[in-house]
Amino acid sequence: MQVFAAIVKLVAITLGAIIASISCIEEHSASLKSILSSSAECNLYLPTEALRQECGTRCVSLVNRIWNDTNGRLSDTIGRFYVEGPQDPCARNRTLQCLEQVTASIPLRNSCQLADASVNCYRNNYGQLDVKSPRFVAFSDVQQVRILTECAAMLGVWDKLTQVVRNGLQSISEGACLLRCLLIRQGLYSDQRGPDLKRVSVQCGGYEGYEQEWRANVTRCVAAVRAERICDKCLQAERIAVDCLQMHLHLYEVRSPKLRQHIPFGVEFYTGANAAAGSAAAAQAQVTTYITVYYYYWY
Repeated sequence: MQVFAAIVKLVAITLGAIIASISCIEEHSASLKSILSSSAECNLYLPTEALRQECGTRCVSLVNRIWNDTNGRLSDTIGRFYVEGPQDPCARNRTLQCLEQVTASIPLRNSCQLADASVNCYRNNYGQLDVKSPRFVAFSDVQQVRILTECAAMLGVWDKLTQVVRNGLQSISEGACLLRCLLIRQGLYSDQRGPDLKRVSVQCGGYEGYEQEWRANVTRCVAAVRAERICDKCLQAERIAVDCLQMHLHLYEVRSPKLRQHIPFGVEFYTGANAAAGSAAAAQAQVTTYITVYYYYWY
């Protein structure tokens, strides 16, 4: 009996390790955070209780890349932290009206107060907040530069990055594979399942008001590409990225010589909504680089 119990325990441990390793492989460089974990993180970053009370909300919002200090606004992707399902159809309108009042009454320079009041608009009007479930966190441009350079090294095309910066991904034969590697390592795409549209939407700033139509259009397009039975994995990924997601990936040279020593190039990465979804969604899609520094009283 003891031997049998030991075997069962060993099998359980082995299966757990396999599941954990598969999960790790699937996530690659992707980061998943919940409101609770982000709050705990910020409690470490902010050294005093007074600062946590004053700027905790902004801190958590920055960690999850849903706050932009430059324009003092929340990203539409904050909605992913709320429970999905039937909601009051007027909830979004009430939230937007609240945000307009906040923007009009609090100066941009008061970033902590502005972030706290903006999040309160969602907390009081939008729906039920889910503080426990981890959500995908968008990559900053700097992180994408790191992933691209890692992919270039793994694919053996590091020496061709200068050419890509000057002439685009299509200028090298390995461009499609470089794009595929970037998407896979960000957890945005897999050969088996195609693009993860929830994560793509978060990465590109959200398609509020166009989300369902955008997903339907992309899903139809992906099915059509898959029906072609393209054997080349890199070519299939490129077709889905360009034709279905209307992905824009542009590398540009950093102007400052000093900065260029540490960051060899900059990244513009976003997707355009399909034509039927309208140009407004495409305008919302461009990624903004946020300074990663952090929320305390979300609930």
